[in-house]
Amino acid sequence: MNASPAEVQDLLDRLMPFHLRVDRSLSITHVAPLLKRMAPDLGVGTQLFKRFEMQPSLHVTNFDAVQTYLAGRLVILRLDKPFVQLRGGFVPLPGNEELLFAGSLWVTELERLSELGLAASMLPPNDPLIDLLMTHRLMMTAQQSAQRALTSMRESEMQKQLDALHQTLRERTAELEKANAALQALPKSGA
Repeated sequence: MNASPAEVQDLLDRLMPFHLRVDRSLSITHVAPLLKRMAPDLGVGTQLFKRFEMQPSLHVTNFDAVQTYLAGRLVILRLDKPFVQLRGGFVPLPGNEELLFAGSLWVTELERLSELGLAASMLPPNDPLIDLLMTHRLMMTAQQSAQRALTSMRESEMQKQLDALHQTLRERTAELEKANAALQALPKSGA
């Protein structure tokens, strides 16, 4: 089965929604849909390193240097407005005229996803953020369960203490009633 370039691009967009392609002048030739959604002004023709800062900073300024020094290396591309970090690497495309930055969104706090207008359902199943989201959800569920158990245990303990206090009160009340009855039974002396 031979896929058309449009079909290949559609597949790349679905599997890597944060990728981009650059040509030999390091101008962006394609922006993946979720990256475009987060940074709508990032478009075709934009110079890669005029918008993105790279970490580690290796001061590569041309296509051949990126291809030579960065192909296969893990880098972070950082966009300042909006603040977005993409973690991935550059891969030469067939024909040696374009590079693909295959990356994923790098966040350290899940709240960042909603700030960027994203939801887990927008991410492909192979994205590492899915693992982070699942781990976070499991941690939140475990924390809520532990909180409920602690609250229940405290309520149970408080109920036991309250029951013990009621029992003590009943015992003291009974003793007081006996003492009152004994006092009432004493002969009254005339004044």
